[in-house]
Amino acid sequence: MKPLGSQVIAEFVNCAEDVLNDEAALESILATGIQRCGLTLISTNVHRFDPIGATVVAVIGESHVVVHTYPEARHASIDIFTCSNGSHARNDLLRYLEQRLQPSTIRFLDVNRGNPLEVKQKDWITSFSSNGYETRYHVRELLYSGRSKFQQIDIIDNDTFGRMLFLDRDLQIAEKDAWLYNASLVSPLIDSRIPLDRVAILGGGDGGVLSEVLKHDPGSVALVDIDETVIEASKTYLRSICGDAFERGNVRVVIEDANTFLKRHHEFEAVIYDLTMYPEALTSSDRRDFIESMFSGIRACLAPGGMVTMQCCSEFDPTTQDLLTEILSQLFDDLRFEKSLVPSFCENWVFASARSRRLQPAAKQAAPIPHFRKSRRSLRRFTV
Repeated sequence: MKPLGSQVIAEFVNCAEDVLNDEAALESILATGIQRCGLTLISTNVHRFDPIGATVVAVIGESHVVVHTYPEARHASIDIFTCSNGSHARNDLLRYLEQRLQPSTIRFLDVNRGNPLEVKQKDWITSFSSNGYETRYHVRELLYSGRSKFQQIDIIDNDTFGRMLFLDRDLQIAEKDAWLYNASLVSPLIDSRIPLDRVAILGGGDGGVLSEVLKHDPGSVALVDIDETVIEASKTYLRSICGDAFERGNVRVVIEDANTFLKRHHEFEAVIYDLTMYPEALTSSDRRDFIESMFSGIRACLAPGGMVTMQCCSEFDPTTQDLLTEILSQLFDDLRFEKSLVPSFCENWVFASARSRRLQPAAKQAAPIPHFRKSRRSLRRFTV
């Protein structure tokens, strides 16, 4: 008998929230789908993770089916393997799971199993997006690849953008246009003419934003990042981005969770938020709760008239923009958004700034309408 099979590996993005943490419902959905699609169910096994998430494994006469969920990210990973001829039943099951889990987007890969099997394209890296597209970057040279306690870290050399940093396959910064990204976070502080006696950068382990701040002679700068491995890798491979920023005398590097740091420190004239708006990899907290907690802590740490700047999201992510508008308008004054084209991201990126507010708004007071300035740069597409 030849070792042949057919496998589909699928990622369900933005699923219905109610079922992903219900292991009994997931087991029932999977068992019903297998039977309806003409496959042979032999047994199922379910494991509930603490605090959230579940894996359901079904052994079928044709091979196996696995569903693994990440409720905090509204994400499900699907694996359907069949040894029978054709893929009709397998594809029917995938469609059935789609109907029940209701993802907004599906990514899937068809794999012919047996001999030979191409496992990985080593000279390309793909940055995932939930906005209807993905971006692939050519790896001219893999400079660093390793996994820290928190995430996968890859640094490559690309033909067009030079050295590029990826965290969990998500592009963070590129040598060619790092100055654009960094300036978008720092220039609102300079334009506002606020003093930079005490500055905090949350995230930014590549050192690029830190280097940009240091151009403007700040008093003291605290860079807070949870992952020391990112900082050390950047010192070694991304000197063209960070320079000697980490070694400067007025810089303090704090290896700590940003929320913990904010609870112990106060009175910064400026706080730069260079962390993700998608915290699922770092916390099991609800996304809204995480953002509200983080920016409430930032507000408490700002001196009167102080400013926060932040990277937000792709311009094609209105859900995040709306969430930030709602939360930030209740915490800060003079909220402004601006789009800026970052060529290595292959899209316009949204940045924001706001001023500190010490008093809570009245209970029935309408939230202020944020300003939204559109960059003169137009959206273009790049082949990299």
